[in-house]
Parts: sequence; C-alpha cells; structure tokens
Amino acid sequence: MKQKIYFCLIFLAVAFRLSAQLWEVPEDKNLRVSPLKFTSETVKKGEAVFMKNCTSCHGMPTKGDFVKLVPSPGDPSTVKFQAQTDGALFYKIATGRSPMPQFKDIVSEDDLWFVISYFRSFNKDYVQPAIDNTKQYVSSVKAKFDITVLTNEKKIQVIATDTLNKPIKGIGIALFIKRYFGNLPLGEERKTNENGVALYDIPKNILGDKAGNVELIAKLNSEAGDYKKSETLAIAIPTSKPSLTQQRAMWNIGFKAPIWLILSYSIVVLTIWGFLFYIVSMLGKLRKAGNDN
Repeated sequence: MKQKIYFCLIFLAVAFRLSAQLWEVPEDKNLRVSPLKFTSETVKKGEAVFMKNCTSCHGMPTKGDFVKLVPSPGDPSTVKFQAQTDGALFYKIATGRSPMPQFKDIVSEDDLWFVISYFRSFNKDYVQPAIDNTKQYVSSVKAKFDITVLTNEKKIQVIATDTLNKPIKGIGIALFIKRYFGNLPLGEERKTNENGVALYDIPKNILGDKAGNVELIAKLNSEAGDYKKSETLAIAIPTSKPSLTQQRAMWNIGFKAPIWLILSYSIVVLTIWGFLFYIVSMLGKLRKAGNDN
C-alpha cells in the first residue's frame, strides 16, 4: 500500500514539473512577426527596457545568473531561448505566466518588440522574418479613438484614426462601461471597417447617474494594446441611488468608512499613543529618582 502511495506522489511530482515546463503558444501567435525592422537603435532601446524590467529574474544575458525558479526564467542568449519564434517570445512576454507578470500591462507594444530585438542581438545566426506590410500595425502611440452615440440607430460608435486622422481598418476594439470594482464589457470585440468604425449595441438595464451618464472605455485589443480612450455618455437609466463611494462601506476611506471601523481605529491609535506616553513618563520618573539618589 505504501509503495502505491509513494508511486502516486512521485508521478504527481513529475507531472507537475513537466507541466510547469510547457508553455503552449497559439499557432497564430507563434507565427506572428515583428512589424518593426530590428536595428542597432531598436537593440539599444530593448536593452534599456530589459535592464529596467527583466534583470531581477533573467539576470544578464550570456552570464547565466538568472534566478533559480520553477519554471526557470532562463538566459535569453541560450540556444533553447533563441529557438523560439519572435511571435512566441512576444506572446509569452506580453501574457506572462506565474511568477512572470503580464508585461502588456507594464510596457508598450513597441517596447516588447524592442526587447525581442535585444534578445536577437545575441544570436549571430538570426535572420529577421520579412515584415508583412499588408497587415495594419497599430501601437499605443499611433492610434486614437472617438466615441459617440448614434441615437437613431441605437448604437455606440467608435472611430479609430491614426496620428494623421486617417481611418484605421481591421483592428479589434473592446468597449467597456467603467464600474467601481472593474470594467463591464459590452459584448464581443468589434473589428473596425474600412472607415475605421466599430459599432456596439447600446446596453439595456444599465444604471447611470441622475442624468443617465456612464463612463465608456474603448481599448485597443491586442497582447500589448495599452491605448484606451474614455468618454462619459448618457446611455443608461437615470437613477438617484447613491454611488458606492458615497455610502459608508469597508472599501471607502476617511469619514466614509463604517463608524465602528473609525471608532476601532481611533481607540487603537489612542491606546498606542497612551502606552508610549506612559513609558516616557515612567522613564522620566526613573531618571528623576536616580538623580535624587
């Protein structure tokens, strides 16, 4: 019986370790190529991003001084690391996996490609795949959104344009309603048409403020699409119900916190200060008593 238990434990340990080493990348992400030409300038920029965000775990490339974790961060200069496609590296850096964070929430899409450019500088045999100029490339600094309501069509319209005010075709835009504890998605992502327009249904049974206003957030939907635009529009049901920040609750601070919490906090603080004052006064009495003797 004990042998069976030991066998099961060993099997589970091996299975866990193997699963920790596997990191599946979707096929379309694996085949993705950089929209930027890798140059000495992109390598320099990528090195700066890497030094700021990655050395604490990966160490310095070629030094093998990465942190010993499971799964292993690895050295970007190694053959195993370099065997991955640019798309796979981009996907993994952007989406992360414990204990590695999602860098799509930390750096821009351009910065991620700069880092990959820096990685490839350690591979003398690397040849950058041809850039597909037929695909629309949009980074957080090259897009802007305009959010309006088409009252007659009962639609919310988001228009995506570049820095030259030209429409951006075929990019995915996700639309959200801002809520206190997170953003509420409005259906599925929409692709912009040839005019750079994406349309969304106006939601029903959504509560707003007294004027029916809610804050809408349009976000560029990609692994590292950190560009977003917010706009306050009257598309919700007007309500006079106090907002969560106007009521006494555990998540509020200051005088909006529950009375019992304020009293408890005040008592604890006063007790600590009273105890400190008592100690100081006792030390003063002992010093005085020592001088008298």
